[in-house]
Amino acid sequence: LSRDQLLHQKKTGSTPEVNEFQQKKFNAGHRAEAEARPLAEKIVGADLFPATGVTTINGLPLLASFDGLTMVEDLIFEHKLWNEKLVTQIEGEGIEPAYYWQLEQQLLVSGAERVLLVCSDGTPAKLRYVYYESHDHRREALIAGWKQFQEDLQNFEPETPVQALEGEVIQDTTALVVQLDGSVIDSNLHL
Repeated sequence: LSRDQLLHQKKTGSTPEVNEFQQKKFNAGHRAEAEARPLAEKIVGADLFPATGVTTINGLPLLASFDGLTMVEDLIFEHKLWNEKLVTQIEGEGIEPAYYWQLEQQLLVSGAERVLLVCSDGTPAKLRYVYYESHDHRREALIAGWKQFQEDLQNFEPETPVQALEGEVIQDTTALVVQLDGSVIDSNLHL
């Protein structure tokens, strides 16, 4: 999703439909998340409850959803469906921006101290995790990014889609024949 696509969605309220492939991935992710939650609860030693949080920071309305949050809201559980690229990051390469911006957002909205980022297929055999804590410079950049986005959204003018009309050849029809000379001389139209 590009920035302009996101601006368009937020300005117009229109979102693309989820296709069958995407829905299957979402379903697999939700299933694995539900199966991994009890495993994550054992890791952190506390119950984890799915939740959505809202807050206002510097006049910015912010939202985040949590795969799990402890009762005292000091720790977040974030689950991602098993994929080798993320597992490699968890096991040592470091979490890339595609993931850590979401974690920063969750920490900012919740006020939690850290996130347990889990990548799994819902089984203990394929479950890797790492704890993530906020970085001040990332949090500042996130807030600045949301301020800029809010300003861009106020000034965004969505393009009106231009519908391309296409003609269709109709088979098995009589060709229209008209001969004119100031008046109709001959035609196969029934007048």
